[in-house]
Parts: sequence; C-alpha cells; structure tokens
Amino acid sequence: MQHSGREIRRAARRLARDRRGNFAVVFGAVAAVLTVAVGFGVDTMQLFNAKSALRATLDSAVTSTARDLTTGTIRPEDADEAVSAFIRANSAGGVLPHDKIVLENLTVDPGARTVTATAHVDVELFFPLFGMERTRRVSETNSAVYSDKKIEVAMMLDL
Repeated sequence: MQHSGREIRRAARRLARDRRGNFAVVFGAVAAVLTVAVGFGVDTMQLFNAKSALRATLDSAVTSTARDLTTGTIRPEDADEAVSAFIRANSAGGVLPHDKIVLENLTVDPGARTVTATAHVDVELFFPLFGMERTRRVSETNSAVYSDKKIEVAMMLDL
C-alpha cells in the first residue's frame, strides 16, 4: 500500500498535536541530567573532603615533626619515620584511612630549617562519568619551620 505525500503530512501534523506521553519524555530527559549532576556533585564533594583531610593530616604531621626537631626529641634523619607514624596515628577512622595515604617525599632542609612533605591518596569515585577512571589522585604538599632555639610561648585570652 502506497502513501501519498498528503497522508504523510496529515499523520505528521496529528502526531505533532498529540500531547499524550509528553510528561514521560520530559521526565526521562530531566532524570538523566539530574542523575549525572548528582553523581558529579557526590564525586566532587568526596574529592574535596579527601583533599581537606589530607591537608589537615599532613599539616599536623609536619608541624609535629618540626616541633620535635626544635625540642631535640628527634634527629633530622628520623623525620621520615616521625611523619609516617603521625599519619598512621592520626588518620585512623577518619575520612582517609592511614593505609591509603602515601608519603611521596619528605625533605628536611637544615639551611632553611624547614620540613617539607608531599603525600597523595587515591580516592575511589562513586560515579565515574563518561569512561573516567574509578580513582582520582589527590596530592598535597606542606611545610613547617623548625628552630634550634628552645623557646616556649604561651598565650592566655580573657574575655
């Protein structure tokens, strides 16, 4: 059976005027976009939290090691183990487990009297989008100054 051009145009107009099912089509499109947006938001917050936790852990470890160098509790050669021990002790049970944090580099500069550490953690994503890898690396570098003078400073605030 052949259709004339007029019949095809009439069927197309009738299809264009028919509004049944529009909600399902719009809902499907919106739901897909919302799912991608929620997944992206969850992964972004997860990476932000990992970066913040890594920064706090590394900052505390480097500051503590600098204090120990200042007071003479440890020698510069022991700084690597001190930072690693601090990371193990203070990241258990938090956002980042200590066994996931990798201490890449630790430098004790006796001339500048600084302790500088670089660490990273591989964070597993909940919603890897569009063929992304399942993990994303988050890195942080932190430094602290130590001194050869043993001075304690105390501050008291009164409201």
